Amino acid sequence: MAPKGSVSFPKSRYVVYEPYPGLHLAYHARKYCFSGRTKYQKVDIIDNDAYGRMLFLDGNLQHTAYDARIFNDALCGHAKRYGVSRVAVLGGGSGQTALSLLESPEISQVILIDIDETVVKCCRRYIKGVDQAFKDARVKIVIGDAFKFLHTTEREFDAAIIDLTEKPFAMKSDLHTLKQLYRDIKGKCKGRCSQFIGSSVGLTAGPRLRTLVDGASKQFLSNVGYEDVFIPSFGAPHTFMHAGYE
Repeated sequence: MAPKGSVSFPKSRYVVYEPYPGLHLAYHARKYCFSGRTKYQKVDIIDNDAYGRMLFLDGNLQHTAYDARIFNDALCGHAKRYGVSRVAVLGGGSGQTALSLLESPEISQVILIDIDETVVKCCRRYIKGVDQAFKDARVKIVIGDAFKFLHTTEREFDAAIIDLTEKPFAMKSDLHTLKQLYRDIKGKCKGRCSQFIGSSVGLTAGPRLRTLVDGASKQFLSNVGYEDVFIPSFGAPHTFMHAGYE
């Protein structure tokens, strides 16, 4: 029996994530495609018997081959159904948002801004379809701070997709940055955006983040709404926010 407080899964064979104290999710790694630490985070890409190729950032599951379409449709569905043409993707280094958006014949430009170049390179190499998507003439990748890019760019977009981990929004000290983000979306993205918030489960930080997002976004954006989508590999429903779509 493992000592109290320890996790008895050998790190060489499992990626273990603790969404909240008392619960550990262990994903067996049949094969490690990549495992390393960048300037910003720990990156693991593994093959799993149940979910196929999986991407983790700091142990937090970001993508699986098995149910990526569920996540991507929840995040990008509004933009695709509305037929937007020019989209700013904040984050999205896994390539999944670009892959989903490129399915729409209306898309003419996707500017993807991700701070971690290593994540982009690893996903291009190890995750199916990503390299092809990133080579598409309609896609441009910018390595840098997504918030600063949107705030300083002179480009205009039809919508923004916020595909970031929960970490940038986790602290209330980021409220000023969050308000500035929605102000920039109003001014430069026609007030339209979709955003991944996080787990809908009450014991996680997701509901608190939703409250924070709700208060900040409604100061600048219209028609703010939410949907909870169950994602099998995540083991729980997760919340997505959409604004500006009528």
